Amino acid sequence: MIDEREDFVKSYYSAAHALFKISMDDFLKYYDDAKYSGYPEEGGGAVWKSEGKFLYMMIRHLKPARILEIGNFKGRGTTNHILQAIDDNKFGQVVLLDILENLEYDRLHSRNFERVLDDSLNYLKRPLKFDLIVHDGCHEYDHVKKELELMSENTTQSFWIWSHDWFKVIVPQCEVQRAWKDIKWDNFSKRTPLRDSITDCGFVVSQYLNFEGL
Repeated sequence: MIDEREDFVKSYYSAAHALFKISMDDFLKYYDDAKYSGYPEEGGGAVWKSEGKFLYMMIRHLKPARILEIGNFKGRGTTNHILQAIDDNKFGQVVLLDILENLEYDRLHSRNFERVLDDSLNYLKRPLKFDLIVHDGCHEYDHVKKELELMSENTTQSFWIWSHDWFKVIVPQCEVQRAWKDIKWDNFSKRTPLRDSITDCGFVVSQYLNFEGL
């Protein structure tokens, strides 16, 4: 029987400390504070619980002012972790972007977000002012690669990105890793693929550096 908390520490703490300089005390506090679950308890395309808890930890520690989530589906995965984190931080604005309306509003942590229904390839053409982008929409190679290109072309600042399904490869529906590997720009720094012993999806964390703004 896997001890989920112990596995979380073993799988993620070293990378989280290297990326964010977070202490073990804060890391464990945020793990314990994150109250939402994930797949398989929450079906319908939700992330695994441990992945959602990592994202919650990121937001609690980094305290991003503006967050964009691409791909929300029912809102029972990363969305609730995001909304709880900004509520607990008492700080932050969230834009939830998806192409169709599938949110289960009665099961969301809060209504503290701006709702946008649009294709991400349209939305990302505008000037982008986000501190964190949670990336979990269409996983096809061309789509993901174009999203990353648009982020680089249109961002007005540096930001962190959390991109789901790095280790899950189903051609042609899911090729996130290949799209990321074909993005050669140095701006996407600290690329760190992560997963634990429970998930088969995993994610990559990266910091996009807007050199013009430095």
